[in-house]
Amino acid sequence: MTHDILQSDIELATRLRDDHRSDDEIILALVHRGIDPGPAAQLVDDLRNGRKVTPQTTAHLEFTPARRSRTKSASRGTGQNHPTRSPEPESRPETPSPPAAPGRKKPAVIWLVTAALFVLAIVVAGTAFFKNYRAGNNSQAEQKPKTASAKTGGTARKAPETIAATIQTGSPAPLALELRLDGLHIGGSLVTRSNVLPAVANLLGVPTRTNQVAQTGTVIYAYDHQGLLIYSQPGGGTNSIVLDCEAIGGANGTTSPFVGTLRIEGQVISLDTDSQTLAAIKQLGLGSPRPGGCVWGGRYNKLEMVFAYLKSPRRLSLIEIDLK
Repeated sequence: MTHDILQSDIELATRLRDDHRSDDEIILALVHRGIDPGPAAQLVDDLRNGRKVTPQTTAHLEFTPARRSRTKSASRGTGQNHPTRSPEPESRPETPSPPAAPGRKKPAVIWLVTAALFVLAIVVAGTAFFKNYRAGNNSQAEQKPKTASAKTGGTARKAPETIAATIQTGSPAPLALELRLDGLHIGGSLVTRSNVLPAVANLLGVPTRTNQVAQTGTVIYAYDHQGLLIYSQPGGGTNSIVLDCEAIGGANGTTSPFVGTLRIEGQVISLDTDSQTLAAIKQLGLGSPRPGGCVWGGRYNKLEMVFAYLKSPRRLSLIEIDLK
């Protein structure tokens, strides 16, 4: 994907040219801003030869808002809902009790017997209900340990699957890179120019995508989730690893920033390492940039490195490590 040249790109290239930066440094800074190497080289050549450079028009993007349709229920659009009434229970005709014979009264003994029988029936029913209630509670108490043990067993069996699913769906762990006397180590493995592709693939898997620069034939392997890029030149040329700290996207960047660390003899470099702290690391052999400079070049043993602060001297934009 080719990005248009903006006024900010021209201003950055002009400032680097005025600071007497080399063409390679200016082109590298433009490439990591999203410009392909061909247009970047043409821009530097125009500035060197005094030709006027105008920014390109950015194409307008059309955004079509998604529309959602809602269908109304037929009951709302066509009629009203009438509450249903439950049928009234049929009333049974009460059988009138035969009138008492005139002049005759029930004896008091009959009332006493009837009341005693009524109380006795209530006591018997209450006793039966209490026994049934205790029996039900005892059976539930016996079943609870079995249910709890069954649930515990089920949880214990499913725990490894849950942990594995969490590890697979969670965000990847930050990468840890370290510069040692024998070279660059990623995740504890030594990475060289000849084994960089299989070594990184063995650690991170297959790349998210692969892009090829038409002008140079360089193949770019992007690991978007880790913020890591591998530049492989054709014909056994120099291979390099780029840590994209700003997630510039496109063909030359990743969609997620590099949030790992680069360790050099006990000193840690991360995306929040400012330019002054970086310059104080003597093992890198960084030269003091001129006023307005944003690209630093360094070397650790046989490895050449580039540190770029394209937006702010307080936050790294990219780190490039050449594996020669």
